[in-house]
Amino acid sequence: MSNNPYEAPTMPVETMQPAEVGDGMPWASQNKRFVNFFVDSIIVRICSFAAGFMLGMAYVASTGGNITESQEAQMQLIGMGLGILVVLSYYIILEGVFKITIGKLLTGTRVVNAQGGDASFGQIVGRSFARMIPFEAFSFLFGDKTTGWHDSLSGTRVIDTRLSRSSM
Repeated sequence: MSNNPYEAPTMPVETMQPAEVGDGMPWASQNKRFVNFFVDSIIVRICSFAAGFMLGMAYVASTGGNITESQEAQMQLIGMGLGILVVLSYYIILEGVFKITIGKLLTGTRVVNAQGGDASFGQIVGRSFARMIPFEAFSFLFGDKTTGWHDSLSGTRVIDTRLSRSSM
C-alpha cells in the first residue's frame, strides 16, 4: 500500500459481494432494473393502446361518429384516466399475485419486503401508486442507486433470484 492520500481505495475482488437485503438475498442490479422498466413499459403501452382503441371505437359507435370538441376533450380525459388504470392494474395484479412482472420474469428478479419476505398486498398497492409520481423513474439517479422511490416509499426491494447465497 502506498502513502498516496489521493489513491483510490482498493478491496480484494473475492471479498466484494452484491448488496443484500433482509435474509442475505442480493439486490437486483441497476441493469436488470432498467430491463424490467423497459420491458414492462412496452407491455403497459401496448395494453394502454389496446384499451384506448377499444374505448374510442365504442365511443364513436355510440355517438354515431358525430363528436363535438367538448366530447373530444372529455374523451382525452377519460383516456388519460384509462391509461393510469392500466398501469396500476398491470403492476397491482402481477406483483400482488405473482410478486413479479413480465420484465422481472425475464431477468430473474422479484419483489420482496425490506426484510426479504413476501411483500404484502398493501405494499404492492403503495408501490404501484408511487410509480405515478412525476419523474419517479429518475429516482434511481440519486441516493443509493439500488432503490427507487416506489421501493423506498413502500418498504419493498427487488432481489435477484438467480444469484444464490452459495455463489456469492
